[in-house]
Amino acid sequence: MNSVGIARLAGVGRAAVSNWRRRYPDFPAPVGGTESSPLFDLAEVREWLRKTNKLPAGESPESATEAVWNLLDPLREHMDGADAVALLGAALVLRRQGVDLAQLSDGELRDRLLSCLDVGAAPPEVPDPAGLRRILTEAVAQTGDAAEESFERLHQRYLTSVARHFFADTPEIGALIANLAVPPGGTVFDPSCGSGTLLHAAASQVPDIAVHGQELHPAPARLARVRLLLAGARPDIRCGDSLRADRFDGLAADAVIAHPPFNQADWGFEELSLDPRWRYGTPARKEPELAWVQHALAHTRPGGTVAVVLPPTVASRGSGRRVRRELIRRGALRAVIALPAGLAPPMGVPLTLWVLHNPEDGTAPADGVLLFDASDSRVEGSGGDPARSWPAMAERIAAVYRAFAEDPGAVAEEPGRFRVVPLADLLDEAVDVSPGRHVQRPGADAGQLDETRDDLVRLSEDLVTSLPGLRPAAGTLHLAMTTLGELSRIGGLEILYRRSGEEPADGEPSLPALTGEDIERDTAPSGRVRLDENTVRLRPGDVVLPRVSRRPVARVVTDEQAALHGSAYLLRPDPKVVDPWFLAGFLTGAGACAAAVSTSRPGVTRITELRRVEVPRLPLEDQHAYGEAFRRLTEFRRTLRRTTEVGDRLWRLLIEGLATGTLRPGEPEEEKKD
Repeated sequence: MNSVGIARLAGVGRAAVSNWRRRYPDFPAPVGGTESSPLFDLAEVREWLRKTNKLPAGESPESATEAVWNLLDPLREHMDGADAVALLGAALVLRRQGVDLAQLSDGELRDRLLSCLDVGAAPPEVPDPAGLRRILTEAVAQTGDAAEESFERLHQRYLTSVARHFFADTPEIGALIANLAVPPGGTVFDPSCGSGTLLHAAASQVPDIAVHGQELHPAPARLARVRLLLAGARPDIRCGDSLRADRFDGLAADAVIAHPPFNQADWGFEELSLDPRWRYGTPARKEPELAWVQHALAHTRPGGTVAVVLPPTVASRGSGRRVRRELIRRGALRAVIALPAGLAPPMGVPLTLWVLHNPEDGTAPADGVLLFDASDSRVEGSGGDPARSWPAMAERIAAVYRAFAEDPGAVAEEPGRFRVVPLADLLDEAVDVSPGRHVQRPGADAGQLDETRDDLVRLSEDLVTSLPGLRPAAGTLHLAMTTLGELSRIGGLEILYRRSGEEPADGEPSLPALTGEDIERDTAPSGRVRLDENTVRLRPGDVVLPRVSRRPVARVVTDEQAALHGSAYLLRPDPKVVDPWFLAGFLTGAGACAAAVSTSRPGVTRITELRRVEVPRLPLEDQHAYGEAFRRLTEFRRTLRRTTEVGDRLWRLLIEGLATGTLRPGEPEEEKKD
């Protein structure tokens, strides 16, 4: 294992491991790797961590997962990481079947393991049987009794190691799709199953289903198969290109679920131009997603359901108009749901979920298509509004869709959230089924307007009262100056900074951090830093300033529960010597940092010699007077910003109210009577 693995095992940062190697002569010596990236023996490291009380008390699931992951290092050196994890999954399946790995001959061990990984492709090259037996036996023992839960954590650990190279779904999107599309006791098919997350969610959530999946790459397909076996499913996973080489010809499933690859340049447009699957029109060269949609429909029994995750542009691109028109006209498209960013990859953008069904012969299409806009929900946390949290939103989506499936005409519109749009309204020139285009935002109600007006009036009054009383001064008042270096030397303040600016790796202990940009914008902490010996936690009364900024600025820490980022400096004044608001105010003044900055780019200042920064030398009583004035000016600035925000919100409410018809020009009736 490497230093990162040791850090994960002990729940510390990588810098702590480097520090242990320097400080402790008995730290295990490297057994391989290079001088810059050494490798250590896992057993020796665990024993040293236990001996020095550096393993967390009561080993956490994450630490146990890391230990198993490191046990698989020798396998990952000789094969795809997915295959290494899948081999352990196969060993867990055999254990569940009552097989003792130690009692199998080398040939039997290989054959039994590979039978669990059979996806119709060439099997992986299995390493030396003796070494394989030892590794798998120890790893199986480490997983404990909860094999499926342990293996799922190991699967997530594998995904973090290939995050930049592998496309994987999330359990959240899998649970929603299973709730919308998968019937109990039915047959479910995923033609682009990857490592099987959508099928795994369906098998875990819906009883007695038969699962089928196809995946282009053999290693993820094998991983999908063992995950489903451990979940108790009856998986049929096959390897191959679904569009070009369909391995399930003739399958008519009760439900097809998919999150196909996006924007495929070479999906088979030329050779598949006359394919019988294109019942709703031949997909354009730049519409591979609509080829996947029709492939899914071709594998669905009459009356069965399809749920496909697609990029938002598929709902409106001009090249897909003809296919969208036929899907709507013939009653195949039932719902389009706008999803929030972060629910499924790619994580940086929102997606849409299309729900379709394979129309039965002789049945009339539904009266409309359900369009649901959930793009503003929060995947992590609720942002202060529990109704916008993803679990609550997922339940709402499922409830509305079930009501729509039973009786489309009975679903009343909720402005700003969902609406059943008549087919005639969709079959226009654009054939745009984007929820945001058809789900009208609600107009402002009287309560919102009154509340926002009251906020604006209150903030306007606060603006006046927050200004300090100031009087003109004759001449230059601040003749005696001192430097931050001198104040530090006499104990008036500490100068602190984070020595390492490296971002925390996935799974590493970390803290939110106040960055230089946060200080300049006066916003909440937006960065993160590793929790290690370099961590500097912020305290009330600290003064922070950015190393690089567009203008001089400093900020007094009040209640931020955060650490210092590498892009900022921290001054910790002794309140008996230096008033923090006095210090921050003068550091924000235009000339305070002039002697310690460089201007390598126009409009950008970089503090290069913090100790040379000068502030006035004043008695503490005078500092308090200046500090109170600077504090009130800071509050004035913040109130001014809030006033602008509330004024902008009031403007938006009034504009939308007039545009949607909830407001009319003219004075309110009460004012007219007066």
